[in-house]
Amino acid sequence: SHYSAIVAEPAIGIQKLTNGADADQEPGPYIMAGDPVEWVYLVTNAGNVRLTSIGVVDDRIGVVNCPRDSLDVDEWMECTVDGSAEPGQYINLATVTGTADPGGLPPVQVTDSDPSHYFGMEPEIRLVKRTNGLDADDAPGPYVVVGQLVEWTYVVTNSGNITLTQVIV
Repeated sequence: SHYSAIVAEPAIGIQKLTNGADADQEPGPYIMAGDPVEWVYLVTNAGNVRLTSIGVVDDRIGVVNCPRDSLDVDEWMECTVDGSAEPGQYINLATVTGTADPGGLPPVQVTDSDPSHYFGMEPEIRLVKRTNGLDADDAPGPYVVVGQLVEWTYVVTNSGNITLTQVIV
């Protein structure tokens, strides 16, 4: 009598991409707030037995719809979710679970997680012009004697959430 012993080593993997970038560390890609964001979840059967009951959950988005719920050994699938960029630093975590039923042994649940980041940019600049120290937005403005010096002051403020460069007044 002969037999071969194969050790069942179930494993599952997930890689989450934000607009095509593997953004495990912050800040991740810079995206204008309100612009489209595409999250791609690459799910892989990294073990040596078939996986079933595969599900992907994103901690900010919820359940992610995938094209399949099972994968044979070395198979993978791609799941996608579209959204809009929120302002500021954004992080979310994708988690995948699956079940291996290694013939005659109790089913085993496997899981993996992967974070993703982006920074939602909201560039904004403010300019206040003062005449002789006064904010003179409305007419007639301050009265100045003819021939007297007039001083204009320009106050420039970065009121957005990203560094501005090459600011010219």
